[in-house]
Amino acid sequence: MDILGVRAAVMRKFIFSILFAVGLWQFGAAMLIYAKAALAPTLIESAWSNTLSTGEPTKPWPWADTWPVARLQVPALAIDHFVLAGANGAALPFGPGMLNSGSNLHLDRSRIIAGHWDTHFGFLPRLGIGSSILLQSADGETRTYRVVSSRIADARDESLQIDPADPQLILVTCYPDGLLAYRGPLRLVVEARRDVLPASLEMSRAHSRTSLTSFRSHTGGT
Repeated sequence: MDILGVRAAVMRKFIFSILFAVGLWQFGAAMLIYAKAALAPTLIESAWSNTLSTGEPTKPWPWADTWPVARLQVPALAIDHFVLAGANGAALPFGPGMLNSGSNLHLDRSRIIAGHWDTHFGFLPRLGIGSSILLQSADGETRTYRVVSSRIADARDESLQIDPADPQLILVTCYPDGLLAYRGPLRLVVEARRDVLPASLEMSRAHSRTSLTSFRSHTGGT
């Protein structure tokens, strides 16, 4: 084999080694993403438990750019999500994100929480007027809210307005318009206001309704 042939063979082996190494690195990165996605709910729940115990924000993993700031529940729909700080790319893949999560999370004030339509906030269309929503804050207190409105808004024409004197909970998600799917300008906006019904009583009522539904399904009742 002449010198050119040897060089060509060496170059092919070098290129193959580089491609193999890149492929292995990409595979490892993909596996890390899947592993983190699988472990994220458990890590976030553990971080929230620590926050309730210490009163201090706790990251679910050391390099996380977000942390749990609240727990959102809809007992009637069996919905239970941990709300993360910030409605951005660091938070939304793992749960709903709170826009105004900077400070004083234990105080009564308006909250805006956003989530993806095709994951955590897919239940929003099922919330009707009067639906109950529970929100636990970092001080451990759970507040009850009642849905007062649900509407489609165009992000190009309006912005969310909140009244500091009237504590409310606003849930927002992208609304598919058929053409641009989830990346269009439409938003589903659900507004809820504080309710005087204790959260513990609301959970008890929801459990009773679930038990009655289960009983009817097994007995053929209506």
